[in-house]
Amino acid sequence: MYFLVLLERLNALYFVLPILDDKIFEKITKLDLFQNKKILGIIAALLVVFIWSFWLIVSRIGVKTQLSIYDLAAIRFGLSSLFILPFIFYFRIWKTISLKKSLITAFSIGPFYALLAFGGFYYSPAYHGGVFMNGFLPAITVFIGYVLGRKLLKLELIGTTLILIGSLIILFDHPYEILKNSWKGDIYFIFSAFFLSFFIILVDKWDLKFSQILYSICFINAIFYLPIWILFLPKSFDFFDTSLYDRDVLINIIFQGFVPNIFGLYLTAFAAKSIGTAKASSILAAVPISGAVLGFFILSEIPSKFSWISLFIVSIGILVVVTRKNNNY
Repeated sequence: MYFLVLLERLNALYFVLPILDDKIFEKITKLDLFQNKKILGIIAALLVVFIWSFWLIVSRIGVKTQLSIYDLAAIRFGLSSLFILPFIFYFRIWKTISLKKSLITAFSIGPFYALLAFGGFYYSPAYHGGVFMNGFLPAITVFIGYVLGRKLLKLELIGTTLILIGSLIILFDHPYEILKNSWKGDIYFIFSAFFLSFFIILVDKWDLKFSQILYSICFINAIFYLPIWILFLPKSFDFFDTSLYDRDVLINIIFQGFVPNIFGLYLTAFAAKSIGTAKASSILAAVPISGAVLGFFILSEIPSKFSWISLFIVSIGILVVVTRKNNNY
């Protein structure tokens, strides 16, 4: 009873609703500082860029620990679903979305996406994830949109081409031996980008609420994946042995369990609904170069000439897509 009373109070204070409902944004956008929803969408996409940049590094560290890719996927779906479970049952979210839509949404950012992304880090450096997932994302989103009947726009094609070229330029900043041995991971990253692009398009096309997204991505995937992981998939980490919980493992458990599926998808979905799929995916393509910027400020690493060229070209491409007036999908 106390828990239900607490939820009622939180509901009244609009503390729970930022995770569960679109109404919070109706309240926020009425404030003078947040009249322009497009600006909010751009800010959300930029926040995702920073989250994703850190996710690349954390995931690369994660596959070097005793955690397998199957363990990382279990952490991602298990902890996030556990966190939102009380809200799912209290608000009865399953009544707000059809079974077909929830299953398709779950499939978009489900175990296949997670295992492909984590598997890519076994074979490729972290920055390759930024290049081949995020750098390819705008082009893949435009391609899937075209297949689904969306009209191709000239400025959009120019912008996505610049982003793709700029993202690939950063590869010249690294030794040939690394590039030669990472092709398998790069393919995994490209396939995972297709799943992510599909998710971004679904959010906009079906106008999915954040509660429905979290229900589908976290809860539905946990129901399907966790039993398979427990019974059939290889596990290389003993979660009951506390001596194995070093710093890298704890960082991955906390980050993978809560940040990508809850905060990352929340911001990604809001960006896609606010500024459109093409613009949102174009801003997310800044991940390959945001790592260089973060390295400059955090690690005092001075970007190379290829990094600066990449930064310049990708920035122009993003501006071309984001500032165009047409926002139809």
